[in-house]
Amino acid sequence: MTLFYGTWKIMDSARVPCMTYFASMTQEDDKKESPGVELLGRWSVMGNASGSFVCKAEKQTNVESWLYNWVPMADINIKPICDDNVARQIILGKEPDFLVDYSNVNDDPKEGETLYMIRYKFHQDKKKLGYDSFANLTEEQDKADAGNCRPLGRWHDIGEGSGMAIAAARNEGDLYKWAFNWTEICDCQVVPVLTDSQARKIISEKPDFQSKLKAVQEANNPKVSTLCR
Repeated sequence: MTLFYGTWKIMDSARVPCMTYFASMTQEDDKKESPGVELLGRWSVMGNASGSFVCKAEKQTNVESWLYNWVPMADINIKPICDDNVARQIILGKEPDFLVDYSNVNDDPKEGETLYMIRYKFHQDKKKLGYDSFANLTEEQDKADAGNCRPLGRWHDIGEGSGMAIAAARNEGDLYKWAFNWTEICDCQVVPVLTDSQARKIISEKPDFQSKLKAVQEANNPKVSTLCR
C-alpha cells in the first residue's frame, strides 16, 4: 500500500455546486466513489474552498480514478508521503524505538479545541539536521515537543524536506510554542481546518442548502454530472 497526500482547490465557478454536493454525501457515499482507496483523513479550509487529504491505495490508478470524479470542479495534486514511523525507519536505518498511533487521524476536535494543519519545510541547509533531530526524539521527547497540543497525525516528503501535521489545540499560544521549537531549522505555516463532518454540518445547515442541492441535482451542468449520477 502506498500513502498519498493530496491538496485541492475548488474552481471559483464551481464552488456552489461542488460544496453543496459534497455536503450532501455520507461516509458510505465517500467509500462508494473511491473503490480501492482508503481515505484516512480529509480537511477543508472553508474560506478559500481548498483543503488536503491523506489516503492509501495499492494502485495509484485507483486514486486517480477517484479524483477524476472531482477534476471538472477542482484542481487536485497528489504525491507519495510517509508517516512518522516510516520516516524514522528511513532516517535511522532501523526500526524506530517506538511507533506513533495513527488511529485517531480523522477525529473531530474535542469541546474547546480547534483543529489545525501545520505545514513545515526545512531550510535548505538544515534538512539533515532537521530529520536527524526529529528521528532521534524519544517517545517522551516527542510528546513533550508538542506540549499542550494534541497531534493526530504527521506526514513527510523526505525528498523535499517538507511535510504536514494535523493537531488539535485549545489556543494559538500552545500551537505556536510547538512551532517555535523548530523555528531555527524550518518554516511553519499554520491554518485552521475542518474535518468532513464539521464542513458538511456547516454547509448543510445553511437556510438555502436544500434549494441549492435541488438545483445541483437537476442541473445538466457537465461539471456536476459525474457526481450527481
